[in-house]
Amino acid sequence: MTEELIREARDYALALHSSVHVRHTGAELIEKICNALEATAGAAVSGSTSDGHHTFDELYDYRMLYNAHAAHGWLVAGIPVVKSWKHSDGELCFGGGWFIVTATLPAGQVSNHYKAEHWGLFAVPEVDLPPEYDGHTPQIAAERLRAAAGAAPGGGDS
Repeated sequence: MTEELIREARDYALALHSSVHVRHTGAELIEKICNALEATAGAAVSGSTSDGHHTFDELYDYRMLYNAHAAHGWLVAGIPVVKSWKHSDGELCFGGGWFIVTATLPAGQVSNHYKAEHWGLFAVPEVDLPPEYDGHTPQIAAERLRAAAGAAPGGGDS
């Protein structure tokens, strides 16, 4: 439905530009688009939600597998990487059933949480408590990962 409305909006814009008869007036088209957006606004996002190429479940799985490989490589390179059932404050990750993997890169910490079923995928040392959380956000962690990969800040290549 949304793709159809987008096509219709593009057709309308092209028709206005070339002064050809259009199927709906601008107000009718805007009303249809608004109704479609309202209908999907409350739609639940789930692991099967897709960007047209991959579902969220696929992307999270890829991220986890890439992170497991990175953790192993960092450990071999002498970069501290650990996993723990607890956060640095001693609380179980999300109340239990999850663990955290923390790497301390030269630029600072990066960490992610994973479900208990994936514990064995991360062949890194287990600790009772990981290093104290340094407050990094996903954006800060991304910049640290870019620095570790040798990329310029903001995502560009150096």
